[in-house]
Formats: sequence, C-alpha cells, structure tokens
Amino acid sequence: MTTLHVDGADLHHELAGSGPHTVAFVHGWCSKADHWAAQAGHLARSQQVLSWDRRGMGRSTTAAPAGSARRHADDLVALLDHHGIDRVVVVGHAGGGPTALAFAAEHAARTEALVMVDTTVNRPGDPRSDRFVAGVHDMVARLQGPDGPEQFARIYAGFFGPRADPAVVADAVAHALSLPLEVAVSEVLQMTEDTASLAARVTCPVLWVSAQPLDTAFAREAFPATRPLVGHVVGSGHFVQVEV
Repeated sequence: MTTLHVDGADLHHELAGSGPHTVAFVHGWCSKADHWAAQAGHLARSQQVLSWDRRGMGRSTTAAPAGSARRHADDLVALLDHHGIDRVVVVGHAGGGPTALAFAAEHAARTEALVMVDTTVNRPGDPRSDRFVAGVHDMVARLQGPDGPEQFARIYAGFFGPRADPAVVADAVAHALSLPLEVAVSEVLQMTEDTASLAARVTCPVLWVSAQPLDTAFAREAFPATRPLVGHVVGSGHFVQVEV
C-alpha cells in the first residue's frame, strides 16, 4: 500500500497484478478497500487491480469531507494518472455507486465497463427514489441524535446478512464508528444526489449486481444508452463481496 496526496487528502491505495485490463474497486459508505480483498486477490492473477480508500475513509485522510461523488471520481482520475493507467473497469459498491457513476459519466473515454454492486440510481421525483431519500435523511437524523453511536452500530451491522463472518461484521462496524461524523453524514448524503442524470450519460457495458430481488426494468431504464446485464446474488446481505 502507498499514498498519494491529492487536494488536501492522502489517498491510501494499492496497485497489484498485471494483465490486459485494469479493474478499479470503489468501496461503499464508511467502508474501506479491504472489503474488496477477495476480489482483488482473485483478479490480480490475470489483471491489474487498483484498490483505494476513498478520502476520509479507511486509511485515507482528508482535510474535509469529499462533499460529492465527482470529488471521489476526480481522486480516481488522479490515481490513474499517477500510475499511467488509461482505462479501467470501475466497480462500485453501495455508497461507492455514485462515485463509479460519476467516473463513467464524466470520463467515458477512460471507462471500459461499469459494475454496480448492490447500489441504486436516484431519480428525484420518482416514488421509489423519494422513499430512499426519505430513509437516508431519517438515518442521518438518527446518527446525529443523542444516541448516535448506538444507532450507527445497529444500522451498519444491519447491512450484513446471516452468512457474514461475525469478525468481519464487527471490524466493519468498528471502522465505521471510528470515522468523523461529518464524513459519515456527507458520504451518505451523496446517495441522495441525482445519479440518474449521470447514469443517462453512461455508454459503456454495465453489469448490475443486487443482493435483493430487483426490478430488472428499473436497472435497465436507469441506463438508456446501454442494456445492463442484471444479476441477483442469492443468500447475501448488502455486503456481497465479503459475504458470498
């Protein structure tokens, strides 16, 4: 692992493996690059893999929360430029979905393909999206309440399914609770941004992986310029990559 200083942040990252393609893993809300370790280790046998802790999370530091998915996408660009990488397959989990979308939309020429793992596309005014946004704001209110740490621990542990290793769950919860509250709040609010406008600009191949039964039409309508492959992972909670 090494660090790269980018606009007030020290980005902790690792580049491993070699091959014809580069896969860039984007972790989720209050998560870390280590949660992609199994996939990174497997793919590094035949491809180049870039994993990084997004600013303010994992082992990456920051002077202030990122504030937007585009800021994280710009960080990825800086990492790619630093290592001389032209194009990537970008994989975003959950709260990392907006970052992956922003990268694919803003840097189409550098995006070979996009993988969305148990995340969502937010369309302001759509009933499904409006319910999601209301849920996020309710969660923020709970995090900022008098019993915020206890609420945070319950919420985060609830992201994992029954097959998850208890030690992995405990570590993930402890890491989330170790982050500044302002980072946690800023990051989860990025999920309420209008990501549908970003998805509408994506032209590369898309794979949508869900841990819950999903309306396939919803995923495909989110990407009008392409026709995503849609898959449902059976027996997993929200943290697909560490559970199954």
